[in-house]
Amino acid sequence: MLLGCSFFSHDNERDMQQEVAVVQAYKITNVVLDDNGVGKQYDYDTQAKTIYKRDLAEYVQNNINSLSSSFSGDAEGLYKYAVRMLISLELVTNEVDALIACNKVEWGVTEQNEIRRNIYSIIDNTLLSLQNNILSERGLEQITSIGADSSAASTTYPVKPEVTDNADDDEVVEPETTVWTPDRVSWPGVNGDSDKRSLEREAMTRFLALIKSRVKDDFRLEKPDRMWLKNKIDAEIKAIDKLIDTQGIEAVYPKLGEYSYPMTDSTSEFGYILYYLSGENLERSQKITAMQGYLTDSVTVQYDEVEKSYNTTLNDQRSQYEADIAAYDSAMSGGNTTVLYHANNNYFYVKHILLPFSDDQKEALTNFQNRPDIKNLQADEKKAKVEAFRNQLVESIKCYPHLDGEDDLRYPMTVENVMSHVRSVMTPLAGNVQRANDAFNDLIYLYNTDPGAFDNDKGYVVKYQLNEGESETYMQEFADAAREMRRTLEVGQVYAKPVVTDYGVHIMYLSSVVQKGAVGLNDATSPNGSQTYYDLLEEPIKTNRENASYTNWSNNVFSYNYEKHSKTYTDNFKNLWED
Repeated sequence: MLLGCSFFSHDNERDMQQEVAVVQAYKITNVVLDDNGVGKQYDYDTQAKTIYKRDLAEYVQNNINSLSSSFSGDAEGLYKYAVRMLISLELVTNEVDALIACNKVEWGVTEQNEIRRNIYSIIDNTLLSLQNNILSERGLEQITSIGADSSAASTTYPVKPEVTDNADDDEVVEPETTVWTPDRVSWPGVNGDSDKRSLEREAMTRFLALIKSRVKDDFRLEKPDRMWLKNKIDAEIKAIDKLIDTQGIEAVYPKLGEYSYPMTDSTSEFGYILYYLSGENLERSQKITAMQGYLTDSVTVQYDEVEKSYNTTLNDQRSQYEADIAAYDSAMSGGNTTVLYHANNNYFYVKHILLPFSDDQKEALTNFQNRPDIKNLQADEKKAKVEAFRNQLVESIKCYPHLDGEDDLRYPMTVENVMSHVRSVMTPLAGNVQRANDAFNDLIYLYNTDPGAFDNDKGYVVKYQLNEGESETYMQEFADAAREMRRTLEVGQVYAKPVVTDYGVHIMYLSSVVQKGAVGLNDATSPNGSQTYYDLLEEPIKTNRENASYTNWSNNVFSYNYEKHSKTYTDNFKNLWED
């Protein structure tokens, strides 16, 4: 965000100062009911806001990918839409500020901490880019993360999310009360060896030069409504230089992202440059989120509404699936339909842990299968030879338990080691499907490498008997083992032996079996019982109602304010698409 090249030069600076839109000052009135139901009127006076061509150019530059995909070949439409969005941001911000002023919308430490964290995320990403620029100049290998805490980076495997006992979607989350500050381990120039500290100090030096240059001679800061901020920024630059002289450049980082609401009342010497460059936009984004919450938090769905949807859908599916089994098969295999009526018991669900062949083993297997003496064998003999070769490869598979989403290389294991552990965990849980399912999920996060198996409550759906001419969905060995499980095991049990395919070894678990007939409205959708069919059917009703609430506000309050209190000067920016 901060590294973007300047998109205008001093030659056209005057052009960039043209006004493209104005949001006039106006009054917003809210009524708040006290404990006795008596309404009290709160009037909030907004401030006029001018939107300049430079604001428009910055908005388009920062959102060019999404804008280009929506307005391909329509530059005029793109810029007019961008102006409308800039006006909209101001109008929505005004509404939220008025709601904050009368305490209808919460704006406290929690919301301000979210902005602080995002400001520092931008700082960290920019510092990372600057460090890589320096390394590139020196012909050295670049880095992928900075600081001692790289938890923000994606891990090789998902980490199982923490589950709170008796969690409730409607549970009130307590607001934060402590101001968030970046941990000292993330301060540039403080931790690590001398080379690391030196690199980080150089990146910070360049970062400070960059942000100072971005606010230098910015005409928008010379406008009367911005002079307070210009004075604060000028003072902050002097404070930064003084801090470097007295405490070193290492002391600057924790000061740069200081943020308080409103900034006009802040007594701090720091935080204003980053507020101007990114924090103000982050604040608007946070306020838009608050506005959406205000409009939708009161939306409710009654039980009988969900029950009506359930009965209608169930009756429709019963009629359709009994008459057309192909429609039922499509719904089961597609995965996007909430199936309330099962036309038969031909489907079941399987979970698995994949212990993969290494790349070298996969290459060796492919080379073996492509050998002329193997390719020319009869099908049965070829299959036996390939299975024997794969089984030999299995003996040399190295498995590792996962720690924080990565292989824990301290503890190499064989397939038999893993299988033995799985048996020891799962065997005592026979007969307790929910506990068995939870335990196998834990084992998936501990050993599995198949991305599709993580966070998959039901597992993979398998068809017990294929129709004539129907193709197999899975590797044949996997499908054969799954169907044998269906015939011989109870739900909640693990297949007795590892199953080998070209991918590696699969440790398989029978998750659930579909029963013919209707599911109940309050039945769980998966063995872990975390979600019911009521939840699934309630969600689209609530979403539609929330969208309607926002649309109603947009069509009335927002549209009225847009038409009455904003003005666009198209002639001042049409050269952006005509040139």
